[in-house]
Amino acid sequence: MKAYDSAKPLLSLHVPKCAGQSFRRVLDSWFGDKFFCHYFQQHRLPPPRHRLEPGICIHGHFNHMRGFGVSDYYPEADQFITVVRDPLDAAVSNYFFWKVKAREIQLKNGIIKAGGEHDYRDINDFFRKRPKSNMLDFLPASLTSANYLAILAASFVWIGTAERLQESVDRLAETLAFPKVQVERMNASPRDEELSPALQKTFRCANALEFAIYHAAVQQIMNPRN
Repeated sequence: MKAYDSAKPLLSLHVPKCAGQSFRRVLDSWFGDKFFCHYFQQHRLPPPRHRLEPGICIHGHFNHMRGFGVSDYYPEADQFITVVRDPLDAAVSNYFFWKVKAREIQLKNGIIKAGGEHDYRDINDFFRKRPKSNMLDFLPASLTSANYLAILAASFVWIGTAERLQESVDRLAETLAFPKVQVERMNASPRDEELSPALQKTFRCANALEFAIYHAAVQQIMNPRN
């Protein structure tokens, strides 16, 4: 990981279902009036651009597949942080979030139709129709299997994991020279279905790069000096 430069802005790339709300509270407590959010759904329009001043932190869903990725908004930015999660577990969490919260909103707004293709019958139907992780949509667009390690090392000052969030945030506090804080877990959805082993295997095969990025983050936490 690169060394943190407090004279530069810090961009926090929120990958969905990766403890983003919990992590947002941590960053807000640290940066105060220098903390800004980047969420399409908060504005119902493309998120506003902020002036990249020293010491600020901008956190949110930088989705380059929808035209508001980090390079679309801030091409000069070169100092990132993010939290990742086992891609399969993140996708399972995304299904239950859809089932418990998002489905009703999508039906109400006409985004999906009851009984339609994307009104998923169960978790297996969801994974058959959505076999790809969305992790890469929210990270720098140039990541490939050939360059991801070099880009992570050159552009990120820290990568945490949702599974080891408290430990990750403690290390980030040391990196940024902020006091350590207790992380509050938020936005968890109950689980009452099981994904078939065959679809688990299919998902892992279809998302090799995403799993490689996740495992690189785990290794970085376990061996922070490497």
